[in-house]
Amino acid sequence: MRIIAGRFKRRQLASPKGDGIRPTTDRTREAMFNVISSRMDLNGASVADLYCGSGSLGLEAYSRGAARVEFVDRDAKALALARTNALALDEHAPCRFVKMDVRAWASHAHGPYYDLILADPPYHSEGIPTLAEALLPRLSEGGLIILEHDRSLRLPDHPALAERRTYGKTGVAIYHHPVVDEQAP
Repeated sequence: MRIIAGRFKRRQLASPKGDGIRPTTDRTREAMFNVISSRMDLNGASVADLYCGSGSLGLEAYSRGAARVEFVDRDAKALALARTNALALDEHAPCRFVKMDVRAWASHAHGPYYDLILADPPYHSEGIPTLAEALLPRLSEGGLIILEHDRSLRLPDHPALAERRTYGKTGVAIYHHPVVDEQAP
């Protein structure tokens, strides 16, 4: 597992041991970040990596210019791995590590807000179809939520759902912050 692009391009990341963490493949991560870069500029962005596992998604965003990354996972081993990988790239990386259930984290709707929220929950988790709705209050205007899931899972239509993609066994749903038209009657 490695960083795909940016200032830490080709740097190796520590991989998880055992079956508890399923890292996003390099190929899928590259495709996801191609979609992200076509929709937003990561330079100076505030990013949340939820169900962070090894931290590869958040660290890819950091490598590509994100100003700060918050890693959230309820598993202490996953957070430790993400911290190890962040420190290996940059000992002064502007990263925060939060041991918390993602739904509890999402309920803090008073901020901070994020330009990019990357969520890669375990594929067998209940509640994936409603996860984006729970995360929208933490998204800044013009921001994106990238939700990784098993491709066989059918997500409900939602006004913020911009696009769906499939990469092998992985489905990716892209949500955007709903822009409110202040000139509408």
